[in-house]
Amino acid sequence: MTDPSAHAALIRDFANTIDVEDGTDAIATMEGLTTWARDRGLAGDVDERTHAQAIALRAGLRARLLTNNIGAPDTPEAARAIGQAQTVLDALPLRVRLGAASEPGDPLMGEGPLASIGAAWALVVANGEWRRLKMCPDHSCEWVFWDGTRSRTRRWCTMSVCGNRAKARAYAARRRPVRD
Repeated sequence: MTDPSAHAALIRDFANTIDVEDGTDAIATMEGLTTWARDRGLAGDVDERTHAQAIALRAGLRARLLTNNIGAPDTPEAARAIGQAQTVLDALPLRVRLGAASEPGDPLMGEGPLASIGAAWALVVANGEWRRLKMCPDHSCEWVFWDGTRSRTRRWCTMSVCGNRAKARAYAARRRPVRD
């Protein structure tokens, strides 16, 4: 089992700032976003516009990560969220740097927490890790997790909870009598 890079962990943590099961949202307010970003070393000011963009970016990333698991956006809202997140990413001030050291370091830089998240997404896609970031398809959970399996076929955040729920629902559906 492999561990996520710091960039993949940042994407996962950003996507999980909303907890569907608990009904909590760590970045529901500008102060929450500021605290979350500061706790992760992401510098930059957070204003109302940045906050709205962060909410849109998170929704789009979550929808995109669900497609890693089920193959396509499952609702028109998910497809719309991906489009809105793309609009946020298109407007981010990112710079590419060569680096003077023997190793170039992080090649993408940006100002503000959203630029850091955008740069992390670009690097995760560039190194192929994006395929291991998935969102649990159980709509009562929707937790973003890292698929560390060799085959990258993990479907549920935890088999013992969400996977078991899905199996129980499928079993119950098969056992129901068919009505005419």
